[in-house]
Amino acid sequence: MTVSAMPGNVRFRALQLGAQSDFGTPVAATRRMPWRYNPTVDPHWTSPDVDTGTLDPAIAPYRMALDVTGQSTGPLAANDVHVLWAALLGGGVTPTGATAKSWAFAPASTSADDYDIFTGEWGDEVATDQWQYSAGIVDQLQLVYPEDLGPIQHTADWRWGTAVYPNARTGGLSVDTSPTWLYGADTTLYVDDVAGSIGISPLLNTMHGAQVTIAANTDVKRFSNGSNTNFAVAGYGRGARTLETTITLAKSTAGIAEAVKWLNANPQERFLSIDTTTRSLITGSTYYQHRLRFAGHWFTRQEGAQGSNTTMQLVCRHLYDADSGLPPIGVLVVNTAATMLPAA
Repeated sequence: MTVSAMPGNVRFRALQLGAQSDFGTPVAATRRMPWRYNPTVDPHWTSPDVDTGTLDPAIAPYRMALDVTGQSTGPLAANDVHVLWAALLGGGVTPTGATAKSWAFAPASTSADDYDIFTGEWGDEVATDQWQYSAGIVDQLQLVYPEDLGPIQHTADWRWGTAVYPNARTGGLSVDTSPTWLYGADTTLYVDDVAGSIGISPLLNTMHGAQVTIAANTDVKRFSNGSNTNFAVAGYGRGARTLETTITLAKSTAGIAEAVKWLNANPQERFLSIDTTTRSLITGSTYYQHRLRFAGHWFTRQEGAQGSNTTMQLVCRHLYDADSGLPPIGVLVVNTAATMLPAA
C-alpha cells in the first residue's frame, strides 16, 4: 500500500517570467529561471486606532496599499543575466548580432528611461496555491564575485504592481539544464585614469573578489481612481540611482597605487571595468561575456584578510561624468538570447 506524499514540496518551487509590455496586462511566462525566490505579499491590514469602549480590538481591520515584493538569488548564467539588467535599468534594449547577441545597457542620467516590466509566476506543485505577479521590476541588484572564483552570485530585490491568487503557473517550462555560468575565475578588473582608456589597464594578481550593489530607489505611484483593483500600483518613477562597489585587493603594487589615490588630497576619478569573458565560445572567436563599466571615486578603505595574507577593501561610488562620453553605468552582455525570455 502506498501513501501520498505531503503536498507543498520545497523542491517543486519555481519562478517563471514573461516579458510584459502593458502595465495592466500580465502575460504567460516563457522561461523558468534557475534561481531561488522568496516572495512577500502584504495588503497591510490595519486595525483602526480608535476608542471602542473595550480593552480588545472590536472593529474589523481595513486594507491599505498592496506591497508585492520578493528576492531572487542564485548564480549568474550568461543567457539569463540580461534579464536582471533589463528589469533594473530598462530602456527597451534590443540585442544585435546574428548567433552571438549583444545586449548593451546604457541608462540615461539626465532623463528617465522607460521601464522594462515582467510578469512573474511562482509556487510549488500545488496548483491551487500558486501566484501570478505583474509589472515586475528590480529595485536593487547585488552581484558578488566570490573569492573562491566560482560563479558570480546575484541577489535581486523585485517589486511587482499587483498579485493574482490563486493563479496556476504556465505549464511545460523547465530550466536550462546546461547553463553557461559567469565565473569569478574568468573576471578581470581594469582601473584606468581617463575615460578614453577604460578597460585597458588590468590589475593582475590583485583582485580577490568584489561586491557590486546598484539601487534604483524606485518611486512607486498609486492613484485614487475610484476603483483601484486590489490596491494595485499604477506606475513607477525613477529615483536617485546609486552604485557602490567594494573590491578586495591584495597588497600588490597596483593595489597600493589605488590606495594612494584614495588618500590623495584631491579626488582622483577612476574608470572601472569588471569584465567576465567565459571560456565558452558562441561562434567564431566570440565568447559569452558580461562587462560592467562606470566612473567613480574611492570613498573608504577597510582592512581584511584572505587566508594568511592581509588585504584591503576599497569602496568605489559611481558618478555620472558628462564630459567622459560614458553612460553612468555601462553594461554589455554577449550571449545567445535572441529575445528577452526565450524558452530553455
